[in-house]
Amino acid sequence: MPEGNTIHRLALVHTRDLAGRAVRASSPQGRFSREAARLDGRRFLEAEAYGKHLFHRWHGGLVVHVHLGMAGSFSQFAGAPPAPRVSVRMRLSVPRVTFDLIGPPTCELIDEEARRAVVARLGPDPLRSDGDPEVAWENLRRRPKRTIGDALIDQRVVSGVGNIYRNEALFLLGIHPLRPAGRLSHADWIALWSTIRRLMRRGVRAGTRTVDRLETPHPLAASRRDPGDDDFYVYQQTVCRRCGGALRELSVSDRRMFVCPVCQPRSPRRPSETAAS
Repeated sequence: MPEGNTIHRLALVHTRDLAGRAVRASSPQGRFSREAARLDGRRFLEAEAYGKHLFHRWHGGLVVHVHLGMAGSFSQFAGAPPAPRVSVRMRLSVPRVTFDLIGPPTCELIDEEARRAVVARLGPDPLRSDGDPEVAWENLRRRPKRTIGDALIDQRVVSGVGNIYRNEALFLLGIHPLRPAGRLSHADWIALWSTIRRLMRRGVRAGTRTVDRLETPHPLAASRRDPGDDDFYVYQQTVCRRCGGALRELSVSDRRMFVCPVCQPRSPRRPSETAAS
């Protein structure tokens, strides 16, 4: 499933190419035909991302709400577009640019009030300027026994984070995904929020890749990893990039998580134990 960075990048591109222009809208698949007819020739105002939700604002107070789910995607064509595939739910065209939407579980025409209702169900988005880590902190504290690995992909807690970023952010901070949320300090949470935001901001610019190119991998990791597969520290890996140890795979929220027992101990060391070592 595309994570928040992908949706924010789509919003930037759609705003850049469509904002302020009269857009031709159609639904080759037919499931969005009535809505597309209302939009056809109307002026596109802007695209906005909130977590994994994309909103297209149109003149006249209309909003298209898109959620890509597991299989949805946008294709972009420059110049004259090809004939649309029969699976295209929505096609948006202006001279020299066309966007095709395929396979979304949600593509609906709503008003601004309904858009606000969707957003009201979501936790704060780390990529937005109005994203508030304190609101997410309060969301976490409501269920302190819940594991942090589970809480991070609950869109009601924090919006936009998916399986890749929860794997990578927890690893980078040495937090085991099965640690109860109630055992995170406020400082832990602020560090986690900041790490997620930093990784996802990079993802908006350069795609979903978390490894710092300047960081040299552990020799064991370098020898046992495919050199062409060095985008992530632990996600879908078998060897820890930092210590070279074997990773363990867990199922958290029915999704695969990858954990380094050395870098992410189940029981974090106390300060006195760290100093003694």
